[in-house]
Amino acid sequence: MLTVNSPEVVAEVELLHEAYERALAANDVAALSGYFWDSPDVVRYGVNEHLYGAEALAAYRRRGGPTLTDRRLLRLKVLAIGPDLASVMSEFEQKVFGQPRHSRQSQVWVRFDAAGWKIVAAHVSNALVGPPQAGSWEAYADQAAAALGLPLDTAHRQGVVQNLERAAAIAAPVMRLANIGDAEAAPVFVP
Repeated sequence: MLTVNSPEVVAEVELLHEAYERALAANDVAALSGYFWDSPDVVRYGVNEHLYGAEALAAYRRRGGPTLTDRRLLRLKVLAIGPDLASVMSEFEQKVFGQPRHSRQSQVWVRFDAAGWKIVAAHVSNALVGPPQAGSWEAYADQAAAALGLPLDTAHRQGVVQNLERAAAIAAPVMRLANIGDAEAAPVFVP
């Protein structure tokens, strides 16, 4: 039977994950590439890219990914299955091109005899934006701009928020109508 969450294996993978995060923050392309399995079978799904194979991954790293700043780990869960396999799930906040994002990252690490621990599969995604709560149009504007990849200049942000508030106020009476699908349509005017 395989040992689940051996403290030694969990600690080893946590240290590797911390080193990976430092390389990511420093945009150390050589180190980042070194953490991934050098194989045509490695897969990395990013927010805007689907990379199959070590060559595609290396080319992506050389082109330079998005500018990440203020990256802060919120949650980390390592699941070690046996001595040579682990999944790492992390949740973090960061700014991408200056816009705040709440993101998730999944990695599958395998220990190889000759190469040591390598990431064989990874996935990065942004958390979906939920419906805004009362008084949170500012957060909605920031999240929508980030999701669309649009920079939101601070000089224009308050105007965007005001327009969202006005649009919501205009739409509110219509949104309160029950069974609007049963309403009888007005006749079409024909001169």
